Amino acid sequence: MALVVGLVMTAAGAAWAAPGPGTFTRITTPSGTTTFQFNGAPSATNHFTVSGQTSNDVTSVDILCVFISTSGPSSVSLASAVPVTGGAFSTVVNYANPSANCRLRALPVGTAITDYLGSYSGPILYTDALLPALAGSKKYGYTAIAEESEGVAGIGDAGQCGVEILATIEIPAMEVRGPGSSACHFGLGQNLAGTASAVRVSGHNAYLPSAVHDFLRGTQALTVTQSVLTTSFHTASNGDVTLTESAPLKRCSVSDAYPPTSVSCPSLVSAGVTFTRVSHFFRGGHQVRIRDTFSSTDGASHTVSLQYAQQVAPAVTGSAGFTFPGHGSTFRSAIPDQTVTGLGTKAASVFQRSDRFSVEGDPAADTVALTWSRAPSKIVFAHSSADLFSFRYSLNVPANGRGFLGFADSESVTTSVAKSLGTLAVRDMMGAPSITSPSNGAVLSSTTTTVKGKLTAGANGLPTSVTVNGHHAAITRTSLTTATYRVTFSESVGKHKITATARDVAGNTRSRSITVRNT
Repeated sequence: MALVVGLVMTAAGAAWAAPGPGTFTRITTPSGTTTFQFNGAPSATNHFTVSGQTSNDVTSVDILCVFISTSGPSSVSLASAVPVTGGAFSTVVNYANPSANCRLRALPVGTAITDYLGSYSGPILYTDALLPALAGSKKYGYTAIAEESEGVAGIGDAGQCGVEILATIEIPAMEVRGPGSSACHFGLGQNLAGTASAVRVSGHNAYLPSAVHDFLRGTQALTVTQSVLTTSFHTASNGDVTLTESAPLKRCSVSDAYPPTSVSCPSLVSAGVTFTRVSHFFRGGHQVRIRDTFSSTDGASHTVSLQYAQQVAPAVTGSAGFTFPGHGSTFRSAIPDQTVTGLGTKAASVFQRSDRFSVEGDPAADTVALTWSRAPSKIVFAHSSADLFSFRYSLNVPANGRGFLGFADSESVTTSVAKSLGTLAVRDMMGAPSITSPSNGAVLSSTTTTVKGKLTAGANGLPTSVTVNGHHAAITRTSLTTATYRVTFSESVGKHKITATARDVAGNTRSRSITVRNT
């Protein structure tokens, strides 16, 4: 899936005339780093003024946004032959349909982007964009891009590709990008064998809006009504991006035959579950945190079977390698039809190196950490290719309740940094319990200690148990995502460390401690 739509890409070419000694241009507006947001249709545009100064020998400039990838230099053309008067230029450009980040340059007309660019200074342009996919007026999917510091993350909706690109920009000052990845992670379309949907609700094939559009209405040419995807897109002041998508899961009205036909699927009905995904782009754009929620909407409990599709993006001449939790730390190749089990229950990461023989830091290779909040039952590689595999889950959704799963996608050109990001992603799968009473350093005029605190839902929902110094606390739910706990026990006279430890359904734990004195 291309993230760049309708851009004019200018390849390297011969200069008309070489610039002379002392030739320079300097863009003064915009200044610093600038982030543009596109939150409308693919035709959305951003008009802004580019102005600056030049040396006296420059008579006109081309306004380009230049980037240099591992495949060579390219640029986005924003304006051509802008006249320079008295050593100054100014024009309004139309930055339409975003590319990944690039550096704004005013190049003297006739200067090629392969020439030395040090004398042509300008700001880095970052792009945060949500470009919806529409069927008439109905949104069924999207392509999005989020940029921050050295990272560029591109995604599609969960029913298509999921996380699509997580690329490192090696040297932002020189516009050099790392390899990135054209792979998709955490998608929920068809299963790998193409014999069912990737989502099954209580035994029925269930479809997200993009699967309705691409598969049911597209491949199968059914006349079912298009379901609708709801999205929101927010960029925080620190550059972090949060994207939320939500849609009802639909199933065929007559039977569960696959592939569905006009007889088995003349219309769609609710599967009784709504899917919501919240994606958070942060840590310099090197990590995407995903929180998936499956909510019962029909008053019934459901078993949701899931195949989260993953795709490898090996280096052109390299050999992709994997490490799996509980299976050693050496990167090894996978083979078609391989099944990996024995993954434990807790949060952990699969590490994928695009070339397992590459040297650490080689800009042509990278390592991706795929982190889960609870282990899948197994990992299965496709029959046709070891470049495709899936995480398999069975999730219980209680009546009028919700089921939770969390993931993260982290990337770095070095395995060591990817592993550090994976460690942070595992930690983030649940929050530590707060201790609201007693306060840290409190003096208690009794040997009886009562500890109270609050809990918040993590990637696997609310904690299922809390212990305080080994004593089990009573938990009271206050909402779908919050709860309180309380426990009373006896301590001897003296100074004591109070540690509250919360445990979730997968066995993940987080703790918080204070110190008190009993008198």
